Amino acid sequence: MLINLTLSDIARACDGELVGEDCDLNAVVTDTRTISAGCLFVALKGERFDGHDYIEQAVQNGAVGVVSDRNVGVPNYVKVADTTLAYGAIARLIRDAFKGVVVCITGSNGKTTVKDWLAQSLAEKNVLKTRANLNNQIGVPKTLFELDDNHDVAVIEAGTSFTGEIPLLAKIAFPDVVILTNASGSHFEGLGGLESIAKEKGALISGSADNASVVLNADDEYFDYWCGLAGNRQVYSFGFTESADLYTSDIELGAESSLAMFHYDGMALPVVVAGAGRHQIANGMAVVLAMLIMGIDFKQATGKLAAPVLVSGRLERLKAKNGAVLINDCYNASPSSVEAAIDVLAMQPVEETWLILGALAELGAQRDAIHHGLGIYARDKGISCLICVGPVAGIAGAAFRSKGGNAIFCNTHNEAATVVRPLDKKHAILVKGSRSAKMENVIEALIN
Repeated sequence: MLINLTLSDIARACDGELVGEDCDLNAVVTDTRTISAGCLFVALKGERFDGHDYIEQAVQNGAVGVVSDRNVGVPNYVKVADTTLAYGAIARLIRDAFKGVVVCITGSNGKTTVKDWLAQSLAEKNVLKTRANLNNQIGVPKTLFELDDNHDVAVIEAGTSFTGEIPLLAKIAFPDVVILTNASGSHFEGLGGLESIAKEKGALISGSADNASVVLNADDEYFDYWCGLAGNRQVYSFGFTESADLYTSDIELGAESSLAMFHYDGMALPVVVAGAGRHQIANGMAVVLAMLIMGIDFKQATGKLAAPVLVSGRLERLKAKNGAVLINDCYNASPSSVEAAIDVLAMQPVEETWLILGALAELGAQRDAIHHGLGIYARDKGISCLICVGPVAGIAGAAFRSKGGNAIFCNTHNEAATVVRPLDKKHAILVKGSRSAKMENVIEALIN
């Protein structure tokens, strides 16, 4: 932990009540399996667990203090109204003690790629980054607690599934640099319409440091709105038109990488962008602007984009047993990310392109219309065959078939894998779906 704290520090930060003696703390944990002598145990609650059930065990194992939302039978604890909010408030103490740069990234699509790409591009610095999908009220504090004196930069991903979560994360991370990739149709169920999504994402801007730098997508329809939220903060824009601070021209899209001319502040450089798709060029521009803000020169920053960012389940190129190109994009799915993945599939230099699609989640009342639209989109892009797993994905299949396409309907992952298992190197297969669809099961069946 970056700094040592006391129980009285915790009580002040959380507007809580200290019961018992003040104690020095050397770590903050929420899992009794990671208890160490001298630590603070925060009793978090979830839908299926309650950390309060493990308070006595935590103290017996070495915790010198506890954060609880009720009176408990241990010597020293801080009583608070909400332990999840308290966890974030304690993490803010760590963040405030950090002297390096905190970069916080949000958006409907691309935030994980931008986070990992930026972190790997800052190889000359000691970078702490969000691991896996620890991007919520628990994950962001957990990441910040890993900061130490050796870190120069923290690259934090901020996700959301309900209205009001991003403001909470902004308050915890209080970023010096904000990157907002875009707002698109994801999390309709939790956030409502697109305008609500844009407002929620924008809260990261208004919740950032007063002197923060803000990286925005100039091509997004909510760009002007986000600029308004920035106020006196410096805005750096990226896009595919010359109105952006950083823009591209002469784009050549490839199956595995792209070429483009990057323009910034009167300079123009040819750039190799690792990864396929126009969306990857946009992600790359966001990464470059963040590096420029941190003092890295334009040529060095753009040169970093030639190194592929390896994110498991994000357009990850594999080989199926019989030699077919297998594109694993199972990490998650939104309507726009499915379209971007279909674009990449359509670019592959093969005789036939096959899409295995699972259901997209959290779309609310727009679920059927969106899946129908994806089926039409895949057919219009010339995809050879659409395999649908489950009845919701089947809506896309029906639309694909209505346009004359070959659609196959499956009930299980194994059925879908069986259909494509004989495909050879003349074929490319894209596997896509929301996390809840568990499409990684198809990938495992095809490579093992």
